[in-house]
Amino acid sequence: MEIFLTLDYELYLFNPGNNVDQSLIDPTNKLISMLNKHQLKAIFFVDVGYLVALSKQKDNYPKLASDYIKIVQQLKYLESQGHELGLHIHPHWEDCFFDGNKWKMDLSRYKLADYTKPQAELIFTKYYDALQCLSVKKIISYRAGGWCLEPFSHIRDAMKLHGIYIDATVVPGGYQHTATHSYDFRNYPSFPIWNFNMDPTIVDNQGCFYEIPCTSHRLPQLHYWKKIINVLFRPNHKDTLGEAVKPTIKEVFRKLFFKNIDAVSIDSNKSNSLLASFKYKEHEQDAYYSVIGHPKCFDELTYKNLDIFLNYALKRGHRFIIFSGNIKKPNTFN
Repeated sequence: MEIFLTLDYELYLFNPGNNVDQSLIDPTNKLISMLNKHQLKAIFFVDVGYLVALSKQKDNYPKLASDYIKIVQQLKYLESQGHELGLHIHPHWEDCFFDGNKWKMDLSRYKLADYTKPQAELIFTKYYDALQCLSVKKIISYRAGGWCLEPFSHIRDAMKLHGIYIDATVVPGGYQHTATHSYDFRNYPSFPIWNFNMDPTIVDNQGCFYEIPCTSHRLPQLHYWKKIINVLFRPNHKDTLGEAVKPTIKEVFRKLFFKNIDAVSIDSNKSNSLLASFKYKEHEQDAYYSVIGHPKCFDELTYKNLDIFLNYALKRGHRFIIFSGNIKKPNTFN
């Protein structure tokens, strides 16, 4: 199998903390240190909206200027070491600002679908240009923030215009509908990779785009029960790095009592399922395996389970790759 290790390089969506080192710089450095032992490379999907928001206000606040420099330096370092940068868009940053003390977050326009198509295309272009200016290599991949890819028609022309031919958003079988997140991948193909043209739900071998989905699996209800128990027994615990968007009661009920399809992840407790999921896909002889992670969510379980996974996969002869140099642009793209 060929394995993609993909990271969403971003802050928490709600009440993001002010410590960029703890949220992004330090966990990313620790991950790279692990990968260096095996000479492995990863793909970092950069939340460019945050960079653009920093850039807008960094001249007014020394802290933001410092954060901006740290992040830009790390991204350039990652690329210089052979890692790949991809475009990741959380457009809510268009409505957020720093008040001198903390970020004031507005998630009312969380996904590109909350904008008109011309507006979405302008945001896409602005964020693409900001990332490409930092990158020596051509940006060829995209992942929608919060997996909110639909409707793809909103961004198809912009992707084509800027030479992005890989989408890495879909979580086959996944579904969520909340005030912020909205996606439904239950009718999408369940292949490790496929071509498409106008609609990612329709396989088109002559299509000009590739979908390289996040590998999905059934996450046990026990995972969510543990989270609930943890919240109940730690009611005063606050994560200084920020907070995730709270699910609705309906969403919580669904996760606790019904089948849950989620992306295979190295984040915290989710990493406990990593090796078992991989062994299943190995038995199925899938060609590709794509793992997701968020540095803001890393803890000791992440590093422990990732180390076990890396050693197992490498001993079994599997190969870790990035998109660039391995996934060629479709002939029909031009």
